[in-house]
Amino acid sequence: MSAVAVLLIALSTAASAACAAISWKHAAQVERATGGDLVALARSLRALPAEARLAELARRSPPESWERRLALEVMSAADLRAKIAAANELLVEIEQRLDAGSGWPRAAARLSALAALLLATLSYLAKAGPSVVALVLGAGGAGAIASAAAGRAGRAAAVRRREAIDALVRVALEPLDGVDGVDGVDGVDARSGTPSALHRRSRRAPR
Repeated sequence: MSAVAVLLIALSTAASAACAAISWKHAAQVERATGGDLVALARSLRALPAEARLAELARRSPPESWERRLALEVMSAADLRAKIAAANELLVEIEQRLDAGSGWPRAAARLSALAALLLATLSYLAKAGPSVVALVLGAGGAGAIASAAAGRAGRAAAVRRREAIDALVRVALEPLDGVDGVDGVDGVDARSGTPSALHRRSRRAPR
């Protein structure tokens, strides 16, 4: 096998691996968006008196986690409007975090396939042989498949994370009278779990 053939195969493999790594980074980012098992945390908080839930949420949550910030900022807010505004701001923030990079896997899959086609064309023009062309295309195809799988995993993880956040918010913010003014993640009302009129935006309290 010529040096050119080896180089083309190596480039296709490297491009494929890079695209797959970028794609899986989004799925990992979604998993790290919150600090722990929010569904289990919500179940345990539900057994407590409503007025004790935010303090207990802050105590049980990992330092610097989103859910701990939610508890601390809502508790420290001066009045009901401020508490609702604080909760809404953090819900918008977590939604943005879950969405960040969601387009990476799709773009990476296309890039891996296009890179493989380009390198396969160069292999053909360089008369590297059909086996080299097949290897180049195979590496690019593997990268595209891995990127697509990462995209599906990231979307599924984001759905699970949003459901867990909504469950936690419904329980933790129950003590707030008028908590219906707080939107859940992705346009789901934080108390009723029903779709809100505003999607992926917070309904802020009037000032």
